[in-house]
Amino acid sequence: MSGDRDEAADATQPLESDRELVGIVAVADNGVIGKDGDMPWHIPADLQHFKEATMDHPVIMGRVTYEGILETLGEPLPGRTTVVLTSRDLETPEGAVAANGLEAALERGERAARERHDGADRIFVAGGATVYEEFLPALDRLIVTEVHDDPEGDTSFPEWDRTEWDVVSRDDRDGFAFLEYVRQD
Repeated sequence: MSGDRDEAADATQPLESDRELVGIVAVADNGVIGKDGDMPWHIPADLQHFKEATMDHPVIMGRVTYEGILETLGEPLPGRTTVVLTSRDLETPEGAVAANGLEAALERGERAARERHDGADRIFVAGGATVYEEFLPALDRLIVTEVHDDPEGDTSFPEWDRTEWDVVSRDDRDGFAFLEYVRQD
């Protein structure tokens, strides 16, 4: 993320949470996750998978991802608290809060988990690319939809060392697969 916030301060402190920090992403074989602020595919089963995983949990995302959801749904994700990571002043409706920095986003996610989601045990990170990159070192788990295609796109998932992760579940479907990774101890 660029802007007025002090990224160096965030980078010096490891992010820690009492809750499991989970990245959730749909990524094509070529690493693409987006094109023109949207996903370059439409897989209803993936959208349902995302909804089931994140329901009743806080979900951290960047402003562009948030605005794409608002454009599509007309509101923040129902049944979840959306924590919008942004350096801009942003008015948010009920169900969303803005945060200027990684620590602030995590703190707002923690508060939402306690106060709004009955002590939810997970906080999700749902993109875009820069947000994934910033949170990747702190993630405990990754829920990945592998899209078996090579679409054109302008946004990619950051490079990550798969040897640091164990696959704990895999569900192959026609043209895609749901995988869950846990970071090795």
